[in-house]
Amino acid sequence: MSDESPPRCPICGSGDPALRYRITRFRVLECRGCTQIYLYPLLSPEEIRQMFEELYTSGEGSVPELKSYYGFTYEDSPGNPLVAQYETWLDKLEAERKPGTLLDVGCGTGLFMAVARRRGWETFGVDDSVEATSYARDHFGLDVWVGDLSDFTAEGRKFDAITGWDIIEHARQPLDLLHQMRACLADDGIVGLSCPNQRNIVDLVAGTLYRLSAGKVVGPLEKFYIEQHFLYYTPQTLTQALELGGFEVAQLLREGTDLRRLTLSPFMRFVLQSLFLVARVTGLETRLFAIARPRPPAAPA
Repeated sequence: MSDESPPRCPICGSGDPALRYRITRFRVLECRGCTQIYLYPLLSPEEIRQMFEELYTSGEGSVPELKSYYGFTYEDSPGNPLVAQYETWLDKLEAERKPGTLLDVGCGTGLFMAVARRRGWETFGVDDSVEATSYARDHFGLDVWVGDLSDFTAEGRKFDAITGWDIIEHARQPLDLLHQMRACLADDGIVGLSCPNQRNIVDLVAGTLYRLSAGKVVGPLEKFYIEQHFLYYTPQTLTQALELGGFEVAQLLREGTDLRRLTLSPFMRFVLQSLFLVARVTGLETRLFAIARPRPPAAPA
C-alpha cells in the first residue's frame, strides 16, 4: 500500500488490509482477515466534534444531500419520517422486551428518547455533543449526559435495553463500545443497533463506475463513504462484531434509506428511488437494523 505501516483492522487487529477504493481524502480498506471495511486515515476527535456541531446547527457538511438530514431530529411530530422510523424500531424492540429502563447511546437531540418515553420506557441518554444534549434537556425535558458510555460502566448501572442508532460506524474502537454496552446491560436485556449496510446498491453501482474508469470516477463513492463513518458493516461483519462484543444476534434486518430526509434534486430523487426498488428485490438495501442479547456464559467443559 505504501512505505508506512498499514493501519490495523479495528475489529481483529490484522495489519494486512486490501485497498478497495482510493477516494479524495481517504482509502477504503478491507481487512483480509475478517473482511471488515474501514476508512483510513481518520479525522481527529476535535474535527469530528466540530463537524457534528455544524451538522446539528446548520446542516452544512461535505455531503450537500445531508443538509436537511439532521433537521428532522428536533421535532416529535407524527409527520416526521424519523419519528415513524423510531416507532417501527420500538415495535421490534418491544416484541423482544417489554418497556423498562432504556439507555440511548449517542442520543443526540433526544428525539428517540422522547418517542420511547411516550411508549412507557424510562429513558436515559448520553452523547458528547453539547449542542444536541442541551436541546434534549431544554426542549424535551430529558435526562441526558454529555460524555462517554464508559461513565456508565464505571457506575455499575444496568439497563433493560440499550440502543445505538447510527453510532457503531463512528466508533474508533467498536469492540470497546460493545463491551461497555454489555457491562451496562441487564442479563435479560437487549441491544438495538442501526448502521449503513456496506453491501448495498450504491456501492455496487458506484464501485462499478470506479473500476471501469480505472479509479478516476470517485464522486458517487464519496456520497456513501464519508469522513464521519469510520467503519462499514455487512450483515456478516456486524454479526461478527456483536459476537466478539459478547452478544448473540436475535434479529438482523436490511432496511432502505428514507429519502424524505435527504436534500435531493428531482432527478437524483428519481434515480435513487429506482435504485432502491432494485435493492429491495436483490437484498442490497442501504441500512442494517439489529437486535442482540447478551451471550450466555459457556458451560464448563
